[in-house]
Amino acid sequence: MTSAIPAPVSRLRRVVVIVIIVAFALAAIGGIVVLLGGELGETALRVIGTTAVVGGFSVAVLCCAALLGRRLEAIGIVGVAVSVIAAAFVIWTIWYNGEFGTLWEVLGKVTGTAVALSAALALASLLLLLADRRRAAVRAGLMITLALFAVVAVLIIYLIWASDTVDGQIYPRVLGITAILAALGAVVVPVMSLLMPDVRPGVLSHVAVTRLEGEAIRRGMTPDDLVDALLAASPISSSQEDR
Repeated sequence: MTSAIPAPVSRLRRVVVIVIIVAFALAAIGGIVVLLGGELGETALRVIGTTAVVGGFSVAVLCCAALLGRRLEAIGIVGVAVSVIAAAFVIWTIWYNGEFGTLWEVLGKVTGTAVALSAALALASLLLLLADRRRAAVRAGLMITLALFAVVAVLIIYLIWASDTVDGQIYPRVLGITAILAALGAVVVPVMSLLMPDVRPGVLSHVAVTRLEGEAIRRGMTPDDLVDALLAASPISSSQEDR
């Protein structure tokens, strides 16, 4: 049985969702106005690019915010912060009009790093919603997939900062294979969790609940009334009442 989400966490979720909706709505309105306007110049393309960035990183923030109120919410909070920072860097890059020197190169690498971490944390946050599953196969698959995500993120970040030191033949192959395995795990683990639901002692299975509801409908009563009637008619319940 899941515990209720604390009120502060619920309010934080609501604030995050509202901020995302407002930000994306404003960006979308700006993009629509530009598209309905005159010639698509440099400024118009920047507005459209900003709209796309806000929309994309809004999805990442929502993925990370899904962990709020859960056992691993610290990872979700870090993911939200990284996604917001990454979005700010990308938007700044879109609108930058200064010189393209050493500072620009460093900021470009920082932006690429933030984007890679944002994507990794967003996907990891969705998978971590399955962290409480008890099936050994699901937990093992989850751990392996998260480890692959971490390796892919490290490989990408290293490629961003030290591309001149990597082997042009081996490194891309290793990165590609690792990314494919991570993507495979991201698909397989949720499917496994659906096909292998937890069996918890003292908790009715979905099949049992469906049968009770069906029998209650057949008898013209609510499921709760049916359970009460069955328990009242149970010999164990009768013997306990006699005591």
